[in-house]
Amino acid sequence: MRTHQLKTTQISEEAFIWLKSKYEAVDTMDAGAYRTFLSEDCELQFGNNPILKCNNEIIGGLQHFWDALNGLDHSFINILGTDNQIAAEALIDYTRKDGKVVTVPCVTIIGRNQDGLASSVRIFIDVAPVFG
Repeated sequence: MRTHQLKTTQISEEAFIWLKSKYEAVDTMDAGAYRTFLSEDCELQFGNNPILKCNNEIIGGLQHFWDALNGLDHSFINILGTDNQIAAEALIDYTRKDGKVVTVPCVTIIGRNQDGLASSVRIFIDVAPVFG
């Protein structure tokens, strides 16, 4: 095994606090709070859905998704990357309208601009089990 070209990275405490706050807004399904983490031109890809290309489209799409749920809760497993490119692996407990909780694995890759706002969010997830 060779490791002479290996580079390891770690996000700063500031970026970690930003990430936790962003997901607190998600887990409380607070669209107004979530909006504050996004740049106006942010692009969001959620699973195999079409890319949403601006802050207002993203909030509308998430609100529509959240309206189909009673709640959700992220449990993070890994957070990798740099302050500008963060990959977060989590298990998400979705509480359906019938009260059943369904856990789904997810990886989200977040690109942040120079202002520290999310400019790109790519969510790799299959939510079919939540609604199946």
